[in-house]
Amino acid sequence: MAAIGLLAAILTAAMPAAKAAADAAACRSNLRQLATANLAYAADHGRYVAAAADIDGANSIRWHGVRVGKVFDGSQGPLAEYLGGGGASTWVRRCPGFQPDAAGFEASCGGYGYNALGVGSELCLPDGGGTAVGMRPGALAQPAATVMFADAAYLKGSGAKAKMIEYSFAEPPQFAGGGTPWPTIHFRHRGKANVAWCDGHVTSETLARSDGKFRTHQLGWFGPDDNSLFDPF
Repeated sequence: MAAIGLLAAILTAAMPAAKAAADAAACRSNLRQLATANLAYAADHGRYVAAAADIDGANSIRWHGVRVGKVFDGSQGPLAEYLGGGGASTWVRRCPGFQPDAAGFEASCGGYGYNALGVGSELCLPDGGGTAVGMRPGALAQPAATVMFADAAYLKGSGAKAKMIEYSFAEPPQFAGGGTPWPTIHFRHRGKANVAWCDGHVTSETLARSDGKFRTHQLGWFGPDDNSLFDPF
């Protein structure tokens, strides 16, 4: 009986770690599929999918869906057909390791953010004209070193009322026009964030910089303290 009890205790202690590992593995698979879908989209259209094609207008089209009423419908997203259709794409656009605290404007991105600076738009190009169209694949100098998608979330509010919600942009360390955005890369997998790069490979990155309330919620950045992993040049 003592041996059985000890075994049960060991298994009980190991279960959370096993689930976390399984969630992280499923997340990496999802990100790999998202990157593959975007590469296929770019092959068909000559540009990567726009992160927010009408952000200066109706503000209702995202890479992950089209807003219907108050929510985004992922089945109408520009990548849905490349992810097996509306139903199948729902599962790919959902990190199993992320459960938002509340509903948010970006619902249906499922805990994944897109590099809107240097892949989902041309906003970072000196002569880009501030366009929100997706980047041309040939404009990326180092696809293997340019972020495409990453685990992401947004901290809404502060203090005891702060809530983590879905957010569809993986913000770089600096805005294209200067200034520092709130960090949205979410290191939810035991201190690591999964990242899909523009050549299709996926890595797990460790939190390098954060502070205050953002560190408490595992939000921050990895890599250099500049936009070199987000800019296409």
